Amino acid sequence: MNCKRGKKVIGVSLGDPAGIGPELLLKALPEIKKIKGAEPLVIGDAAVIEKNACFFGTKAKPNIYSPDVIRNGVFPRSKDSKICGKASFIYVEEAIELWKKRRIDALVTLPISKKAWHMAGFLYSGHTELLAERLKAKKYAMIMIADRLRVLLVTAHIPLKDVSKSITTGLIVDKLITGYDFLVRSGVKKPVIGIASVNPHGGEGGILGTEEKEAIIPAVAALRKKGIACKGPFPADAIFKKALAGDMDMVAAMYHDQALIPLKTFYFDKLVNCTAGLAMVRTSPGHGTGFDIAYKGKANPSSFIEAYKTAVSLTKKLC
Repeated sequence: MNCKRGKKVIGVSLGDPAGIGPELLLKALPEIKKIKGAEPLVIGDAAVIEKNACFFGTKAKPNIYSPDVIRNGVFPRSKDSKICGKASFIYVEEAIELWKKRRIDALVTLPISKKAWHMAGFLYSGHTELLAERLKAKKYAMIMIADRLRVLLVTAHIPLKDVSKSITTGLIVDKLITGYDFLVRSGVKKPVIGIASVNPHGGEGGILGTEEKEAIIPAVAALRKKGIACKGPFPADAIFKKALAGDMDMVAAMYHDQALIPLKTFYFDKLVNCTAGLAMVRTSPGHGTGFDIAYKGKANPSSFIEAYKTAVSLTKKLC
């Protein structure tokens, strides 16, 4: 982690040019520039930012590191395309290299389209997997943060039909150790992690499913032996209320939508995605490319601003 520089440089990868990322950046820029002890460096094509500035009539001028994938401002808007997939992928690759060269201290990633990445030939399921591979992170975890809630995803970007066979005692233990370390390093004293069941009503003792008996309960026992305070498994329809009441510092959800449905319903504009287990601090807004509202002036930068603030805070704490 790049910790020597006094003022932290927060890299911001621009995301898919066809989506709301550039608009979010320009709208948020006046506020994030006010944050003390940090300054943003945008990794994205200058032509894309200039086109958006002209489109939305803003005079905001970010510091830009431009890979020049898109040079003339001509690209499809509000839909998936090979050129935008290539651009957004290269923005992240360039950001990783800038971090390795100690030119940025953290990275905030604006939304990409996984389909566009695949159209461009980059067969990753998202930022998290790409960053973990390039930074050689053997154990990592996706953690969603919103107000008092922190939610770790045991499985993330996989089909629902693959969740049950993917949930193993070993996977749960590895993810929660990573999450526990993240909490400790973030300044949480004596963290407690609550673990969600995967089946309705916690499986009803095996009647509604056996994942709890076969994988989750043994994981709880193994984690406690390692000195990690954890509770559960609790039925997923009750665990978030317990977390909001302060009974735990983090919820471990077994699959993507188990975590994201309640979070996006109640905290859409505050939701931050953070990757634990990387050598680099990485956050992102907790939403996607917003193709349906892109280039209409409707994008809300609140989640991106929270992601930037979180990156600044974590960079200072983890250093």
